[in-house]
Amino acid sequence: MTEQITIRQQAAGATSAAPSGRQGITGGARSGAEIEAGRPEINRYLYGNLVSNVECQIEHWNRKAARQQQQSDPDTAQTLRAKAEGLGYALRLLNAFEPEFRELTDAAIRFGTD
Repeated sequence: MTEQITIRQQAAGATSAAPSGRQGITGGARSGAEIEAGRPEINRYLYGNLVSNVECQIEHWNRKAARQQQQSDPDTAQTLRAKAEGLGYALRLLNAFEPEFRELTDAAIRFGTD
């Protein structure tokens, strides 16, 4: 059976970003300032927020899997562990492409200020 996935195993180094409390633009409603400017504002904390959200989801699924295991529902627990493992893989990929992600974000911010 798959062991519980720990965040530190998955994101060696990606966890250095602290949650900022700010959200990135994902589509949907825009603020009045963004509508007037004609282009959305780019969130410079987007990478850190994304890493933080993925880490939280992994932790949530691992805790839920542990509860399901205690409630004698091993199939559901295994499914949740597999989901956490998949997100752990995604977190490793995100960590591998961090420099490129930050470069794109910085370029978008510079483009927005020109």
